[in-house]
Amino acid sequence: MASGAYANVLEALDDIADPLLIVCHISPDGDAIGAALAIAYYCDSIGRSYTLVNDDPIPSRYDFLPGTDRFVLTDSLADPFSVVVALDCADVRRMGKSHGLVATDALLINIDHHETNDGFGALNLVQPEAAATCLVLYRLFRAGDTAISKSIALALYTGIVFDTGGFRYNNTTPEIHLAAADLLSRGIEPFLVADRVLEAMTREQAELVRLGLATLTVHDSGRIAYVAVDQEMLAASGATEGDVEVLLPYTRSLSGIEVGLLFRERADGSIKVSLRSREFVDVSSIAVRFGGGGHVRAAGCEHDGPLAAAVDDLVSRVEQAVDEAFATHGQRHSHLK
Repeated sequence: MASGAYANVLEALDDIADPLLIVCHISPDGDAIGAALAIAYYCDSIGRSYTLVNDDPIPSRYDFLPGTDRFVLTDSLADPFSVVVALDCADVRRMGKSHGLVATDALLINIDHHETNDGFGALNLVQPEAAATCLVLYRLFRAGDTAISKSIALALYTGIVFDTGGFRYNNTTPEIHLAAADLLSRGIEPFLVADRVLEAMTREQAELVRLGLATLTVHDSGRIAYVAVDQEMLAASGATEGDVEVLLPYTRSLSGIEVGLLFRERADGSIKVSLRSREFVDVSSIAVRFGGGGHVRAAGCEHDGPLAAAVDDLVSRVEQAVDEAFATHGQRHSHLK
């Protein structure tokens, strides 16, 4: 029998009296989408009504997950909900406009794994040491002796694969592999998930990569690299804003790079910034300075723009952080250059 925070969250989810609003963060990724769908599948199993919502469309690469077509855009809803679960949101700002659908006296359930989560929910199940929010949910379901269906397993496994980079990032632990093995035993196909989440690319995304890599810039230090995508590139490629993340791995994968950044210009002129570090720099502390958050090795924030100003501001701060980090840690890994 679950106890503590697990029991409180399961009790709230099991109360079918009120419709549930399921929210994951804006510009949703594999962990956010997988977590939201896992809760939706659980609600299906207990007969609870719910609404899946996001400010942004779900990227087409996740169409292999049953139920992605159930997501509705925030602007299509008007009435507030009295019970809301926010998944993979480090703070209320990551809920986007959907936070306006939370009733004044609502029970807001915050399930997350970001170190910078500020505990904004009435119920908080936040586990910063977890590699993915989908791992938090796996722990929740196991603690409550909840039957993990094939659909739930697929959703959770997808989130874990995404947030560990296919078990390549330094958040990959023995527990992650044990959880993955258990989920795979439910009959899901790991090669399908890996292909869709990590490898498959549309023609539009491939064209965006071609255009975006033309902007790939390596800082004079040789330790910082970034790509900047504007609206003209999106229009020329036919890609969507949700496709831009396909460029992020190219920034940090270069030999010797400690911090990679991806700048994405939105239609309203604001700039979304994604940051990744290899070993020394805490990019979450940089993101927090710009009103964002995340993890030590993976974080994000926003900038008012224009794009050139965002690049200047962020790269300047990253340069300072890299200098400080290497001054502290010395040159013991200089062979990576």
